[in-house]
Amino acid sequence: MTLLHKIFGATVVALSLASPGVAGKFDDAMTAFKGGDLDRAVVLFQELAEYNDGAAQANLAVLYAIGQGVPQDDLNAYYWAWRARFSGEKAAINMIKLLRERLTEEGRAEVAGRLITDLTKTAERGDLGALTALGRVYNEVSEPSQKAEALLWFTVAAAFEAPHAALFREGVSQEISKQERLTTQARARQLFTEWCAKLPEDKLPATCSES
Repeated sequence: MTLLHKIFGATVVALSLASPGVAGKFDDAMTAFKGGDLDRAVVLFQELAEYNDGAAQANLAVLYAIGQGVPQDDLNAYYWAWRARFSGEKAAINMIKLLRERLTEEGRAEVAGRLITDLTKTAERGDLGALTALGRVYNEVSEPSQKAEALLWFTVAAAFEAPHAALFREGVSQEISKQERLTTQARARQLFTEWCAKLPEDKLPATCSES
C-alpha cells in the first residue's frame, strides 16, 4: 500500500446527513466501497456528489486521489475535495492540503475556474449556499486570493440570507481598504438585482421586488 493510499484511506467519510432516500443510496455506495466494488462506488458517489452530498463528495475525492474504480486524477480529486469542504466536511481539509501540493499552478487555477462555473449553475437552481461557496473560491482557492471578489459574493449571499454568508462577509471586509469595501458594496447592489432575476421565486426575499 502506498503512502497516498494510507493517507486517503483514513479519510473515508462513512456518514451522510441527507434525506432517507439519498442516505439509502449512500449506504449502497459505502457497501460497494467496503466490498471492493469500487467502480460501482464511484458511480453512486458521483450521483450523490452532484446533489451536494458532502460525504459523497469527500469519498469521491478519495477514489480519484488513489485511482481505484476510476483512473487517478488529481484535478478531479482536488475539485471534489473543495466541494466537500464547502459542504462542511472537515475530512476534506487535509485532503486539500495534500492534493494542492500535487498540482501545478495552472492546475489549481483550472480547478478554481471549474468551481466558479459549476457553483454558479448550482446557485441558479436555487441553492443559496452555492453563492457563499463562490465567495470562498475567490478567498480560499484562487491564487492569489481575490478579497474584493470574495466580499462581493459574500455580500450578495448574505442579502439572500445564505447560511454563514454574513460571517464570511464580515471577516473578509476587515482585510480590504475602506474604498475597496465601498466599491464592492456598490457592485453587490447591482449583482443582487441580477440574481433576483435568476433565482426561483420561492428563494427570493421581499427586497427583490424593490431592487
